[in-house]
Amino acid sequence: MTASDKQMAAHAAFEITRVFRAPRERVWEAWSEIAKLQRWWGPKDCTIEALRLEFRPGGFFHYAMRFGDVPPMWGRFNYREIVAGERIVWLNSFANEHCGIVRAPFSEQCPLEIENHVTFTEHDGVTTVQLRAQPFGETPAERAYFDVLRTSSLGDGYGGTFDRLDAYLAHA
Repeated sequence: MTASDKQMAAHAAFEITRVFRAPRERVWEAWSEIAKLQRWWGPKDCTIEALRLEFRPGGFFHYAMRFGDVPPMWGRFNYREIVAGERIVWLNSFANEHCGIVRAPFSEQCPLEIENHVTFTEHDGVTTVQLRAQPFGETPAERAYFDVLRTSSLGDGYGGTFDRLDAYLAHA
């Protein structure tokens, strides 16, 4: 592997693909309706309090993640592109209670914003969701931190979130 190949591999995006035994329309609704989104988004063992959802380019999903009795962690999506039933692109970041971007509570090196691209395809009532995430406007230190996350904990985080989506779709 050349030095250039190693650098490209180190700066790869995080990608995850999951298959859901539900039609695309139901999966899309889970991503685009506030009452449904707050029932499954986020890591395992947390509840989401959705404060607002403006599901349109330029709009926001603003939410609080609650883990037991500790103070909430706030997050936000800033939607950049929405193609109904097919694709959503958004910038995800930690936030304050007013929807302003803040640093992650666990690291000053975590990128302020992560750009997420998610696509939805259906075959015979089964929907495949592909998500690709990478830093947006990052510094070199933030990129290096993301590269560590990409190979260590993002799979568990997004995997747990998609497990919650799977459970929601199975019981909705």
